[in-house]
Amino acid sequence: MLARHGTPAWDFTTPIPGRALAGWLEGERGAGLVRDQHPSAELARLVRNAGCLIVSPLRRAIESAKLLAPAVEPVVDARFTEPPLPGAIASSLRLGPKLWSGMARCAWFCGWSSGVESFKAARARAREAASILIAQAERHGTVALIGHALMNVLIAGRLRALGWKGPRFPALRHWAFGVYVS
Repeated sequence: MLARHGTPAWDFTTPIPGRALAGWLEGERGAGLVRDQHPSAELARLVRNAGCLIVSPLRRAIESAKLLAPAVEPVVDARFTEPPLPGAIASSLRLGPKLWSGMARCAWFCGWSSGVESFKAARARAREAASILIAQAERHGTVALIGHALMNVLIAGRLRALGWKGPRFPALRHWAFGVYVS
C-alpha cells in the first residue's frame, strides 16, 4: 500500500517572491502536521495491520505514521523521500508558493534541477524504492508506505511495470492511498 502523509502545517497561500522559494521549500520539508487530523479508518486499519511499515524521514510522514499506528515502529528510509524542487528562482515577482512550486516542478520535469536531484535520478531512486517494497512484501506479507505524492506516483509506475495491480496513479490528496498486489 502506498499512502500519502497528512496535511502539513505550512503556509501554502501567502504570496512569496520567486527568490524566496528555496527558503519556503526548506521550511515545508521540515513542517509537521496540522493538528486534529482524522485519516480514514480504512487507512489506519491497513497501516496497523501491515507486516512492515516504511516511512520517509520527513517529519510529516513520520508524524502521519504515528497518528495512524502509534504502537508500530516504522522503518525510516530516505529513499522514499519526495524528490526536492529546484528553488533557484531570481524573480522578485510575488506569487503563491503553490504556483512557484508548480512552475519549478514543471521545469524539473523538463531537465532543470539546479543543484537538486534530477528527474532521472528520482526515477532511478523510485525503481530502487519499489524493489525495497517488493522485498519487504515477500518477507512480511504486506507493506505500508507513508510517503509523498510524486514519489508514490513514481513507485506505483514501477510496481505496475513489474506486473503489480493497483491504481495507475495513486490519488494526490493528503491521506490518500492505493493498494498494490502482485
